[in-house]
Amino acid sequence: MLDGILKTITSGAFLATLGKGVVTAAFIIVLSEIAKRSTWLAAALVALPLATMLTVALIALDPEKGGAGVATTFALKTFLLFWPGLIFFIGLLGLQKLGLAFWPAFGLSAAACFVSTWGFSVLLTTQGWIGKD
Repeated sequence: MLDGILKTITSGAFLATLGKGVVTAAFIIVLSEIAKRSTWLAAALVALPLATMLTVALIALDPEKGGAGVATTFALKTFLLFWPGLIFFIGLLGLQKLGLAFWPAFGLSAAACFVSTWGFSVLLTTQGWIGKD
């Protein structure tokens, strides 16, 4: 059993996944530190679709994951599903302007974002814009 565990944690795939997790955690920690000094700079860095760009690149570089064709399809679906995600920001800011405290506004906005993204996904799928995969 120990041999199987050692084989798994020393495999290239496991180490690559672990490395991605460490880089992601480091990025979030750096962003939170930047936000303490400059919310504008941190917001600008967060607004960049770095995770999407890296995901598209990694899919395109890996023929086992489908290569450039699958990467392009992923990018299209991400673009289409970006729009309902804006509900979170509109709701968070709008609900606070209406006098709701931060956390209730955050919770309602997150729920609305989930529902709108799910609904938009259903709409896009039924209209043939995206496949059911």
